[in-house]
Amino acid sequence: MSSAQPLLSAAVRQLSPMASRVVVKVEQVKGFQVFRIDGYSWTKTLAAGERISSGRFDIGGRGWCIDYYPNGAGRTSDSDSVSLYLRRLAVAAGYRQRVRAQYKFSLLDSSGNAAYELPAETAVFTASADDRPRWPRILNLLRRTGDKTEDRDIGAGLPGFVAQEELERRREILLSDDCLAIRCDVAVTEVIVAPKDDGESATTPTVLRPRTSEK
Repeated sequence: MSSAQPLLSAAVRQLSPMASRVVVKVEQVKGFQVFRIDGYSWTKTLAAGERISSGRFDIGGRGWCIDYYPNGAGRTSDSDSVSLYLRRLAVAAGYRQRVRAQYKFSLLDSSGNAAYELPAETAVFTASADDRPRWPRILNLLRRTGDKTEDRDIGAGLPGFVAQEELERRREILLSDDCLAIRCDVAVTEVIVAPKDDGESATTPTVLRPRTSEK
């Protein structure tokens, strides 16, 4: 009779009693940015689908920016509305990263209080490598004004955030001194996985192949 079965049983008995735990911690890193646009009336001269972008801000170890479309993000149904989007900025060349984040846009009054807002949304954001030339800062500022939307970098947001008619109707509160103040709250979800050892190795056990006795 082959001795394979006893050898296999001995191997399993030797590898089975291992104590290890994996701790998964989920937390949110929160922050906000205020994007102030002086001269709202001038921005309405931009074509549908053209945007003005904020400067970079960092939350949760990632770079973000707010995209403001005064005449909608390009769809006909949004041409009479202001569209707002949150966008991940490019990361290192050849590297892609997905991150889940909750975002909420609101418009502030002259005292800095939220006077108009919509419920928070959650989306998965992807930032891809940006291999375009690193233009001087002054050119970057110029390109932000009237920059045309590209589908690959539109981010996530609200195409019909607020109707232009509603903005004008509440001009005294939302457009004091022809200034539009946009606040964006961001909460980045972080999932941290850390093994915890209870005095034993956390290495995954391997099953040995049985050996047959040699004759």
